[in-house]
Amino acid sequence: MARIFTSDHVDVVTAKHLYETMTMDAIAEKMGMNRSKVQRLLRVPDAAPTTPTLPIFPDEDIEAEEILDHMEHRFEKRLEHDAALKWFSIRMPTNEPMGLTFVGDPHIGDTGCNIKLLREDCQTMALTPGMHAVNLGDTTNGWGGYLIRLYAEMDSSRETEHRLARWFLQESGVPWLIWLMGNHDLMDGEFAAYIKTLNAHQIPMLDWRAQFKLVFPNGKEARIDAAHNHKGTSIYNKLHGQKRAALWEENADVYVAGHHHNCAITQEELDDGRWVTMMRARGYKWIDAWAAIHQFRDNRHGASVMLVIDPKAESATEFIHPFADIKTGARYLTYLRSK
Repeated sequence: MARIFTSDHVDVVTAKHLYETMTMDAIAEKMGMNRSKVQRLLRVPDAAPTTPTLPIFPDEDIEAEEILDHMEHRFEKRLEHDAALKWFSIRMPTNEPMGLTFVGDPHIGDTGCNIKLLREDCQTMALTPGMHAVNLGDTTNGWGGYLIRLYAEMDSSRETEHRLARWFLQESGVPWLIWLMGNHDLMDGEFAAYIKTLNAHQIPMLDWRAQFKLVFPNGKEARIDAAHNHKGTSIYNKLHGQKRAALWEENADVYVAGHHHNCAITQEELDDGRWVTMMRARGYKWIDAWAAIHQFRDNRHGASVMLVIDPKAESATEFIHPFADIKTGARYLTYLRSK
């Protein structure tokens, strides 16, 4: 049927009038329009609702694509950060000989920690000109998880351990270059965050391993691979992990770790001609029930180990000298700097 009405107003009036006696489909046919148009004119639903009208809530989060964009950006930032941690440079101010002490696991707060020796070594590091230090990790016991029960066997609470760690970082006078986080530092998930908030001088604080270069004004570089521990063990060689890293991982002049509570030092020329130094620091936990039960050797030397680095040296064998006793190393450093 041809449409007989043209005015929108007339359409509305007519549709409402017809709706009193006709169905919506009949009105649509009579007025020459589709059913939905008639429904809009009448502003009435198809039929009386038979179920409740439920609310429509907005989405609880942003669109998935927006989340993916954000995650992509965060990944790029983390990748950039991770790349910056590989072989970062520490630029030394002079070409004077310098000392670098690698502080073995302190386990400060443990009743088996040799506090007297730790304080003496801190004083040596603090008072020796040209000395710097790297913490190899396990600053405290930091018991977490099911091992938290071991706090019952200690005289020091977690709060006291934190206080002692703050002394070690801020008040001991040790000229820190780097702090590593060992397995005990990361065990309860709290200590690492706590100590980083105290790090006013922005000392690099890294989980487990630091690969860095000491860069001197004359162009000399000392490449250091310091880890709480390197992968690999052997009953025949305490430095197996360091030797493995020297042979199969990235090139460095020095490979050094703690963790095993024993000391060893060696220097050798590898087949590729590199003169490398490999070391382990024993740490300060002198009385250790775990070690006694498992019959580990009760080592007494090299709680911390030290390098004397002479940028003016003319040969690789003169460039880096290791010491198992940092007092002896400090005397040699002082002699070199006085020349």
